This record gives sequence, C-alpha cells and structure tokens, in this order.
Amino acid sequence: MKKLLIAGTSGPEFRQVLEMVMAFSFAGTQPDKLLLQYRDAKSQGEWREVMRNAKQTGSARWRDAVDQIEFLPNSELVVFSFDDAFDELADAMKLLEPLPFELCILDTPFASAWRAASYERTGFGRSNLDHGWGCVFRGAGHDRLASRRWLDFGPWRVIRRPDDTTWIQFYDLAITDPAEAYAQAWPGHDRMGNGPIGGYIGFHDAMLIEGAVKEGGIYIRETRTIELVIPPGTQVAQGTMLAQCARRLQRRHKARQSEPVDHIAYIFLDRADAEAHLHELWLRELQCWYVDERGKHRLDSDYHPTPDPPAWVRRLDAQSP
Repeated sequence: MKKLLIAGTSGPEFRQVLEMVMAFSFAGTQPDKLLLQYRDAKSQGEWREVMRNAKQTGSARWRDAVDQIEFLPNSELVVFSFDDAFDELADAMKLLEPLPFELCILDTPFASAWRAASYERTGFGRSNLDHGWGCVFRGAGHDRLASRRWLDFGPWRVIRRPDDTTWIQFYDLAITDPAEAYAQAWPGHDRMGNGPIGGYIGFHDAMLIEGAVKEGGIYIRETRTIELVIPPGTQVAQGTMLAQCARRLQRRHKARQSEPVDHIAYIFLDRADAEAHLHELWLRELQCWYVDERGKHRLDSDYHPTPDPPAWVRRLDAQSP
C-alpha cells in the first residue's frame, strides 16, 4: 500500500522548488481551495500564478486538503503532501532528490494520532513541519548542524546519497502502530531538534548567540579560536555547547568579520572534568583541553569513538542491497 508523503523543504532555491512541486501529477487540476493569507483567492487568477505571487502565505488544496501545497516565501519554505506517493524509501528519494532544497523534514502519516496522544514534537523551526519519519540535509544545509559528526552518532539511520545529500530516518517505515513509531522516533527527534540536547542550530539563533557571548572567552587571532576557561567542578550544559556552535557559525560566515572564528576551545582546569565532557564536545567539533602543572593538553584530537546505531537500524542496513 502506497504511503502519504508530507514534506517541508527550505533553502534559497525555494521558488524553483515551488515550480517543480506545482508540476507534480497530483497538482494537475484546479485546486478545491486556493488561499492567500488564509483567505479565498480562487477569483484572483490561474492558481499557479496566484501561488507564485504570494507575499507571505499561499495555499492550494485538493481532496479536503489530503493533497496540498503551502508556500511561505519569507521562510524560503515549501510544504506539500499527497497520498499514494511512495512504497519504499527509494521511491521517496526518487521523488524528492531532484528538488533543490537544503533542508527537508518528512512528517509522519501518524501525525494526527501523535497529536491526539499529546506526544511531544520538535523539528527545525522556522515554520517548517515537526519531525516525523525522516529529514534530509543537502550541501549548506549541513551547516545548521553543530557538526557533521552529529550525523553518525544519533539514534537514527543515516543514508548518504549523491550531491552531498544525507538522509536521516527516525523509525522503521514498516511500523503500522503510531505509538510504536513514536517510541522508536522520539530519541532521534530530540537529538536532531533545537532543544537542550539537540544538535540543530535554528535560523532564529539570536538568543543562542547572545547567551554564548555572555560566556566570554579569549580570542586567539592566529588560530581563529575562542578559548573558554572552565573552573573545576563546573558542568557545561549541552544547550550551552549548542550556543557556542551558533556563535562559531555566525563568526565563521559573517561578511567582513573583524575577528573570524573557526574553533571554540573548552579549557578545563581539572582533567576529570575534561574527560567527562569529551564525547559531547567532540560530537560538536568543540575542542576539549585540560591544564595541569605541565601545561595545556588536548583530548579531542586523539578521540575516535565508534557509532553504535539502534538494533532496528542495524537490521535495516543489513537488509539493504
């Protein structure tokens, strides 16, 4: 039985994505509803042209909104859904990979059941969908991660594809029970979100960066590094680490930056504290050092952990050709 596809894509080529989605077969007829700013717009002209001219939100809906396209140009976002779209993961890849997005969220057909059960949801923000069965990064979309290392060390399935494209699968698509799917997916959603233990840097990151700047630090121009000295007994929260990743991202790419930053280094005054934080810092490509009477010593450069995916991921990977 073919599955419902619900996808939200973002990236600078969002208008080209809109054109390609409007050419999908499900959009071949006049929509039942055409909305601009959630108001009827069927009298305003040919539906594709109306959608193209949307300033804030445009929406075309068929079959009681089972099939639909939502366009949010201010967020570079195209959201669409259509039923009977794919059988296997490979079919979804064939449909979506031609679209020139940088980020894509794939919601679940269990969304209504998850809402009814009041399950916690998270995602990338910026008006996109909540996480469902998967998400996709392409090219610069990976920059919103704390580090590309994050991809291989989560409770999810990783599938690398051509054109610098990485698929993340949060639950086995053969599951038919909403509660079972959520139980399998939620640990991955939490780690791939922008919450306290997540590794995704949201686009609206001003508060993250403000918090990171308040932590201070010493700027080393020669190595483009900010050093943060950590007193003994201090617990560095994962949310604080994500804030420093946002600070690094901003200072790495900001035009005409007078003090560009490529690295954030945590300098612990106690070796045991450094070792306790090593794995989470390494995942985010944040340097981990300790200081003793002999000087500074770096731990993360010689740290090489091995990914340990969940059993369901190992099973699916073993079945893949």
